[in-house]
Amino acid sequence: MDEYLLFADETKPTKYNQYFCFSGISIERNYYEDIFVKNVNELKKKHFNRTDIIFHFSDMKKNRKEFSNLQDANKRDSFWNDLVNLIESTPFDVIGIYFNNNMMSKLYSDNSHSNYDVGFYALLDNYVHYLKNKKAYGQICVESRTLKENSYLQKSFYEYIQNGSIYFSKEDTQKYLTSLGFTVKGDNCIGLQIADIVPSQLLRYKNDLKKDFYNLSKTLGAKIYNVNTEYESILGFKNLL
Repeated sequence: MDEYLLFADETKPTKYNQYFCFSGISIERNYYEDIFVKNVNELKKKHFNRTDIIFHFSDMKKNRKEFSNLQDANKRDSFWNDLVNLIESTPFDVIGIYFNNNMMSKLYSDNSHSNYDVGFYALLDNYVHYLKNKKAYGQICVESRTLKENSYLQKSFYEYIQNGSIYFSKEDTQKYLTSLGFTVKGDNCIGLQIADIVPSQLLRYKNDLKKDFYNLSKTLGAKIYNVNTEYESILGFKNLL
């Protein structure tokens, strides 16, 4: 069986956007380690003359901090066109879920489930379906938070594996999911740096917003994993509410 890596990140609600989106990229492990990391580092070297720079989408988009050289329009266009072309040509799939945060909070007003839990479990269901369809197994990689938050997420992950879900038996979850890994920003994890771009752009794609930053939302939207089975109405990149 092939092994896949799902690099996942989330965008949290703001006063301008009430949606929570948990999503990321799933890529075959050997391709990621042997080719994709090399390709992204070559792009970093070309545009920033270094490979240890860590992509932060908000800073990149606003041409600030280490990305201040992108204030030059020609350099900015060259960089974003190269990055979008690399994303488009790389064989990875986008997996994710989203929902209105306020509506979800009202649904679980008894605090029986946190919104993060709901999103995480739904993401796991989609990933298990994806791996089962690929006849592969996979690991999930997320950005490390506080020790308490990491421990809580690890506990949720193992409960999911041990018990299964509404849609998948524990035999399935244990067969297809291997582990949940945590990475800190300073580790320069290429997968998580690309995943950092995904949630906000998927929401733009789903809402069909006309202003598309360098065609990024459409490029990522075209990579969404579509569920074409009996689970089509409940899985895939859908609003959970």
